[in-house]
Amino acid sequence: MTLKTLACRAAYSAALSTLLTAAVLAQDSTYKDAAVAEAARIAEGLEPGGYVEVIGQNSGAEGQTLQDVYAAFTEATGIEVRYTGTQDIAAIVQSRIQAGNPPNVADIQLGEARDLASEGLLVDLSAAFGDELAANFNPMLLETASQDGAVFGVYQGMNPFMVWYNPKAYSGPEAPQDWQAIVDWTNTQAADGNAVWCAAQNAGAGSGFPGAQIVDNIFLKKFGPELYAQWGAGELAWTSDEVKWAFEEFGRVVAQDSHVQGGVIGALSTPISSGYTGLVTDPATCQISLWGAWVPGLIGEAAVPGENIDFFRVPAADPQFYEYELFQSAISVGFTDDPATRAFLQYIASTPAQTYLASLNRWPVANQNVPVDAYPSPLLQKIATEYLSTGDVQFAAGPNLMAGAATGSAYYKGIVSYMQNPGDLDNILAGIDATTE
Repeated sequence: MTLKTLACRAAYSAALSTLLTAAVLAQDSTYKDAAVAEAARIAEGLEPGGYVEVIGQNSGAEGQTLQDVYAAFTEATGIEVRYTGTQDIAAIVQSRIQAGNPPNVADIQLGEARDLASEGLLVDLSAAFGDELAANFNPMLLETASQDGAVFGVYQGMNPFMVWYNPKAYSGPEAPQDWQAIVDWTNTQAADGNAVWCAAQNAGAGSGFPGAQIVDNIFLKKFGPELYAQWGAGELAWTSDEVKWAFEEFGRVVAQDSHVQGGVIGALSTPISSGYTGLVTDPATCQISLWGAWVPGLIGEAAVPGENIDFFRVPAADPQFYEYELFQSAISVGFTDDPATRAFLQYIASTPAQTYLASLNRWPVANQNVPVDAYPSPLLQKIATEYLSTGDVQFAAGPNLMAGAATGSAYYKGIVSYMQNPGDLDNILAGIDATTE
């Protein structure tokens, strides 16, 4: 191949990249315009001025993505959205409530939201939204966001879990449905000196939550949605044989020095924001991770869909439960029953706003009417198609979503303690169980 040919190909590639970038930007502009128009429709009659304070879990680039969507609301209504992203959201929201100064809106864990709803602290959104909620969200999402017939929150994201891998580096079984296939391959690789798992756990006050989500996945795919729901509702003891087995399986398969990148201490000390880049480095320093749909977004531009990053569904220890999946999403709730707060919540749940959010290419969204082609990323399109647009996926809710603030915090700390001292599991589980009383 001549240098001239290479130069021509390079020029063509650059031109194509420019055209594609321009097309994506034009598409984003169309979606933003639609979101602005929807916000104007929802807020018709409201006086401009003032602000809605929002506290959420996402900061950095992920927080900026949300702020871009919220800026469309401000553009349409003249109502400023003051967003703060923090990993310590549970503690901050609780302290603000105790001080009598809650934010207008917060993105919190479902279990915490249900506790607050039972105390009468959250705005009932049922009347404000009418039939729009039922039209935009599947029944399972509405069921989890409702209590005593009242809808207390809305979802923006809808992140399922999957096994992420690098097609260039992965040497394991191809899209296995049997969990044991992953177990056997992990053990074989460990015997050859290869630690195949990425499982970073450091998230400040929330350290341990990625491990907790792995345990949840293992449990659901072994014992099924009914026991999983009982566990989440506090009806199945944390000291039960089933919960203990799921923890021990996490320890046997993932949380061993010879199985996880950096060993157990490395996994505990590595920030989640950078702890999964080993999947796509050259050479890759790990081969798989079991985590949520946000993994490519955390890795960033180094993740090239289909080239060095792809996924398959989490295999099942019991084949009858392969079709069941759990998901992760904060739920947006209102603390102040005023027109601006209700309008903002209605806006972020709307199809135009969530279509605009999808177009920003960060994570899958919850609104079932968002078209798949709104996502620029082929990975997000694949996730939306395989998890959100198909009838063979049954979503389930357990402690990952349903645990209250105290239990969730104890769960995450319990993961860290278990990874540090697996022989203390009985005491760790008893301590978590005590928070449900």
